[in-house]
Amino acid sequence: MKYLLPFLLLALTGCKAQQFTQAGAAQGVQVSYRWKHAPGKPSELLLKMVNSSDSARSVHVGLDLYDQGRTVEQFTADTCMRARRTMNGRLNGFYFIPTTVTPEQAAGPDVKVELTELEVTPVVQCP
Repeated sequence: MKYLLPFLLLALTGCKAQQFTQAGAAQGVQVSYRWKHAPGKPSELLLKMVNSSDSARSVHVGLDLYDQGRTVEQFTADTCMRARRTMNGRLNGFYFIPTTVTPEQAAGPDVKVELTELEVTPVVQCP
């Protein structure tokens, strides 16, 4: 019984979800990403955006996907974020499904993601 608690803690930390990788920040908005590789499905690039400021922000994000140093796909997203809000992956519709990169390639070391555009503009409120 005394070994059960440490075993459960170790098992739970081993099942921890993949962490997001910080991509960039501007004017109180942080952008990060992570890959989701579900068996038998295309890979998804999930975005997480956090507006830590006290006012709403209009956000334009541009990401490039590189395979072996070559740009193979480009993604863009535009949104308005209310103050102190987080937009997360599939939950808020911020994800991309690559069409030129296979799931095996996306999971490998040759595919890189780079934040190429981050335009943040303060706004009075979001529509």
